[in-house]
This record gives sequence, structure tokens and C-alpha cells, in this order.
Amino acid sequence: MNSISKFELAWELYQAGLKPEAIGERVGRDRATVFRWIAKIKMLGILEFVRRKRECKRRRQKRKVVSEVSLKIKEIRVRTGWCGQKIAKELQEKHGIKVSIPTVYRVLQGQFKLEAASKPHKHRGKTPKAFGPREVIQHDTVDFGELFAHTSIDVFTKEPSIVIVDNLNSKTGVKAFKKQKIFYGKAKLHQSDEGSEFKGDYPSCVKASGSSHRFSRPYKKNDQAYIENFNRSLRKECLGWIKYRKEEKAEVQQMVDEYTRHFINDRWHMGLPNMMTPAQFKLWYVRNKKVTAEVAFAP
Repeated sequence: MNSISKFELAWELYQAGLKPEAIGERVGRDRATVFRWIAKIKMLGILEFVRRKRECKRRRQKRKVVSEVSLKIKEIRVRTGWCGQKIAKELQEKHGIKVSIPTVYRVLQGQFKLEAASKPHKHRGKTPKAFGPREVIQHDTVDFGELFAHTSIDVFTKEPSIVIVDNLNSKTGVKAFKKQKIFYGKAKLHQSDEGSEFKGDYPSCVKASGSSHRFSRPYKKNDQAYIENFNRSLRKECLGWIKYRKEEKAEVQQMVDEYTRHFINDRWHMGLPNMMTPAQFKLWYVRNKKVTAEVAFAP
């Protein structure tokens, strides 16, 4: 039975006195769907309702991507290795071209081998946990127009570090890591996503510093939960959603330095015992040398 016949049958059964539950069983639809059909038919009449449904069935032709845009998508992919979301963002922000993410992937599908998100990353295992300071540091970047914030956080003590840069290439990422390394000292594991800023020489630089490096698993929201939560706080409480210019780099760095000091020394943190500040918690931990796993991983 085609869908148009189902509409007509449903209406006939309704006129015959059957309840929506019984009608749904006859036409293979749930009760809520039948309710919507009946309500619409009462408003439009069965003939107009069926006509509109037939119109909806006509497939629209897919919009063709202009060849210049297609070439730009491929060029960005080759140059950066970015995913569809970042390519769409780059096109809109830097070139004034608005393209949907499915369209970007449709262009890439014909030229590049796009691997499934879950299968290649099983070997990375579960999200690393920390039971003491400097065991796991999560890294990420935040887009502020012409400037970007390299953010990091110790998932145990909740101490953040922020370095403002003006591009997202791996050489700049290495420079940002070295500055953050001065703040954290020796750490067991540094974790980042697979953005271009964390590729190239970045993993080898981390390993050369005496630490391990791990790429987080795509589409696993808990893998980068701590740094993503901090990024939201950075926007909400410090830099907002403003687009900053390159010439404001020194000023913005000063702003985030002041915010980092506030975050560590004065801001109460719900993920720490008794809502301590990170500075209070670090001192408390050094004195006690004992903390439960539940405390360590409170979201």
C-alpha cells in the first residue's frame, strides 16, 4: 500500500468510527501520526490533504556546487586536513561563502577517503583518568576571529593555562605548548583533538618533553569534557563571543592572564571538594596526599 492510499484508508476508518490506535495498526503508523493526519484532513479536506502530500513527494534537484567553491573546498582539505565543519567555517569566515556541512562532505567524498569516525579510534581506549596533579592535561583551541586561544587544563586540580595565537598551524601549536609546559612542569599525559594545530611536530614535541600524547576520540563527548567546560567559562566570563583582531593580541593575552589568575585563586569550582578554588584544592591535596576517585572526577 502506498502512502497516499494510507491517508485515504485512515480517513475512511476514522469516519467509520475506529479509534486512532486501531487505525494506526491497520496503516502501519503510530497513534500520534494518525492524530496529526486526521487533524490536518479536518482542516483541509481529504482531497487537498492528498494533493499536498503528492507535492511533497516530488524530489527537488540537489543544488549544484559551483566549481570554484568545490575547488576551494578541496584546496583547504589538502592544505589543512580539516573536517567538513572546519572547512565550512573557513569558507564563511575567510571567503564569505556559505556552504552546508553535508555539501562539503559530498564534495570531499569523491576525492578523498573519508574514514568512519568510530572504527579507526578503538585502539585509543577509554578516557584517561587522573588520580593526582599533572597526570592528565587536556588541550583545545577556541576561535575568536583573527585570534585563537590555545587552552589547557589539569583535569585533577582544574588549573588552566591560555596562550593567544594568530593562526592554527602546528608550529604555532608547538610554541603554545612550550609556554604551557613552563606553567605545568612535567606531566604524564597531554591530550588534544585532531585539529591541524595539534598535528605535525606537536605530538613529537610533547614526547620530547617527557610526556605522552593522546588524540581524543572523535564524537566521544566525555574525552574532552574538562577543557570544553573551561572553554565555555572563558567565553562567558572573560572574552565573550567577540571577534578580535590580530593587533589586539597583546591586550587579549593580558585579559586571559588576569582571568587565569582569577580562575585559579578566586573562583569557586563545583568540581572540587567544598567548592574550593584550584589553588586551595592543590594546597589541600599536598597536605593530605589523599583524595577519592569520586572527588577527582566530579563533573
